[in-house]
Amino acid sequence: MAKWTQEEIDFLKDNYPIKGGVYCAKSLNRGYTSINNKASKLNIRVISENHFNFKDRIGEKFLTNEGYEVEVIKYEGVHKCTIQFNDTNKTVLHKVQYGNLIKGDVTNPYHPSVHGVGYIGIGKYKPKTDKKAVSVWRSMFSRCYSESYNNNFPTYKYVTVCEMWHNFQVFAEWFYENYKENFELDKDILVKGNNVYSNKTCSFVPKEINYLFTKRQNRRGEYPIGVAVDKNGKFRATFTRDGIQVYLGRYSTPEEAFKAYKIAKEKYIKEVADIWKPYIDQKVYKAMYNYKIEITD
Repeated sequence: MAKWTQEEIDFLKDNYPIKGGVYCAKSLNRGYTSINNKASKLNIRVISENHFNFKDRIGEKFLTNEGYEVEVIKYEGVHKCTIQFNDTNKTVLHKVQYGNLIKGDVTNPYHPSVHGVGYIGIGKYKPKTDKKAVSVWRSMFSRCYSESYNNNFPTYKYVTVCEMWHNFQVFAEWFYENYKENFELDKDILVKGNNVYSNKTCSFVPKEINYLFTKRQNRRGEYPIGVAVDKNGKFRATFTRDGIQVYLGRYSTPEEAFKAYKIAKEKYIKEVADIWKPYIDQKVYKAMYNYKIEITD
């Protein structure tokens, strides 16, 4: 441990009684234990809150670890600071610990901490207690804004989350109004070709239904969906039913093969819709019955 300089000792005498060990440790770049031990040897003690003028800390400004400036606007003790963020939202937080201000350990609820877009916001929904909601919310952002995910699933490169849902509080409200146990978030059924996650375009559906509308363009060749060419130059039509690939025949042109695929897949979508009708939103049921597969899909 480096030897204490007189300048450091003077700093400790001036600041330790009022601002405490955490502040001194951070300012002097020394360990918290080292600071307290030195203060004890020098018989320096923290002044009791009962003898401290609370108003002295009003107006103090700190920089948080996220890069925001905050200001103390009300001080009722080291465990009850009211602060305001000096940013666009001017967010006010209550009962902030003074030690956390010194360490910069204060979170801005509007900081876009999820892929540079999503933020927790202020409200009754908390990541620690609303674990399922926040998991679905974070996964949605990963699909849209994660570079690695987009590289593996190129169809998501141009998908975004609506501005309202950037705020977890807004998403969580919708989540609890619509979520069904073991169902998955879907954005493709209600609005075909949709590229935006929003309350108007999304629904919760069982995995079986969600899988029906999953596009795998990275695995598709140059031919229409459901069509592949065989070694004899004929065009095979297939589709997946209950996890098993179903052969629909061989055709002279890709257009004929696609037509066979289209008829079989649309029929199967309706069958699945009928099976799940008692459990899914009627908007989803109607969208499935009206769903049309195009050769450009």
